[in-house]
Amino acid sequence: MAPAPPVMSLSKAMSMLQRHWMILVAAPLIGVLLAGLWVLTQNPRYASTANALVVVGNSESLGVALTADNLAKSKAQQYALLGESRAVSDKAVEELPFDLSSGEALRNVEVASTSGSAQIVVRAEDSSPERAQQLASAWLGALEAQATEVEAGGIAGQSIISLETLSDASLPSAPSSPNLPLALSIGGALGLLAGLGVAVVRHVLDNKIRSAAALESRFGLTILGTVPESTRSARNRRRRDGGDVINLAGRVDGETSPKQHQDSFRLTESFKELRTNLQFLRPDEAVSIVTVTSAHPGEGKSTVAANLAVTVAESGQRVVLVDGDLRRPVVAENFGLISTVGLTDVVLGRVELADALQTVGNRPSLQVLASGPIPPNPSEILASDRFNDLINALAEDALVIIDAPPLLPVTDAAILARRFDGCLLVVSAGRTTYDEFSKAVSSIRKIDGEVLGAVLNRVPASGTAASAYQYYGATYYTASQQQDVAGRS
Repeated sequence: MAPAPPVMSLSKAMSMLQRHWMILVAAPLIGVLLAGLWVLTQNPRYASTANALVVVGNSESLGVALTADNLAKSKAQQYALLGESRAVSDKAVEELPFDLSSGEALRNVEVASTSGSAQIVVRAEDSSPERAQQLASAWLGALEAQATEVEAGGIAGQSIISLETLSDASLPSAPSSPNLPLALSIGGALGLLAGLGVAVVRHVLDNKIRSAAALESRFGLTILGTVPESTRSARNRRRRDGGDVINLAGRVDGETSPKQHQDSFRLTESFKELRTNLQFLRPDEAVSIVTVTSAHPGEGKSTVAANLAVTVAESGQRVVLVDGDLRRPVVAENFGLISTVGLTDVVLGRVELADALQTVGNRPSLQVLASGPIPPNPSEILASDRFNDLINALAEDALVIIDAPPLLPVTDAAILARRFDGCLLVVSAGRTTYDEFSKAVSSIRKIDGEVLGAVLNRVPASGTAASAYQYYGATYYTASQQQDVAGRS
């Protein structure tokens, strides 16, 4: 027996709906709008109804009366079929005060018998309410005349069966079609169904990394940290790296509002988690040179490297952050330091290492080696023995964190991961695809480089999406901390 297809769990369904909420809101609105436009393009139609009753001659006998009643109901069914015949149509159009063909009249009239009774209903439609009333009245008269011909050969009083008018044709006061409320309801419902269909298709075809568990199971990597997306980083998304750099006091630089302080708390705790996981990654042999990279630019690798360096320095350990992205360096800019003197100057022997290192703030435990002038041959600089000796010399008494170029455009980061202790791969949650991440991991493993683990960046801090990335830090921001933040602001 074939296995049953997988059923989407409630949490995944809620995550899908939350992720595509704009489609689910916009689609019904578009459906309603289109239905409204359709109604405006339609010519109004008016409907008039007339009623008649099949009557069988009176009888004082109960048995005969019951037989007559059954006969009347049976005749009503026959007269309903007769009412939609060409013979009735021809008679009716002859009595109309306006020109109408017999075929068109047949298309505009419906004759039906009420179920379980001897009543017949004639319903006529037209673009004019007066013409609809006249058509229904003429049709009922023609049907009565035709019924008389069928039952008694056209001689009145010769048959005990007759068709008598119950109510004359009504004059409609409002259009019967299009029905605006019904059209809008159908448009909204169809729009919602279309929106759900689009959301499901996009969910099925979505190849972006949206789950920490899937990332671990597919690639066998450890998730060393989950960095939540802050309000400020979302605003700064237009920047290439677009993140926040926390200062040594554990707050995001320049923030004052309670919301921003809450973001700062989340960021600080997430990087403390990353620092702890990195320290215990190799209990017997501590990691001393870490390369931080990503699959593509703009995934937050430089921000993660800077914040990791800040957080490790807070613990008292000496840290040197090296800007190894010699194509698009941003480390010095993130810390407000000089970028024109740095790594390339030291490797080429133009500046001494001690002169190129810059201390961040008033903490000597954190130093930055900027990129220096951008060289025409970045790969050769990073692959040189002098660069290798420089990094190993720094690692003798400090943790060295190298902000490396992204893996897919260039191979620099893979070479650094092979040469030193390994690399941290930064993944932009909901942006990096599994294919891109697979190629990035493969480029490192092909040359026997080591991937220390992954860092999920810009993870949603609340909602069902947060739990999919195994982020729960938002719930630990207690009421007392919120009050403290509000007091400080």
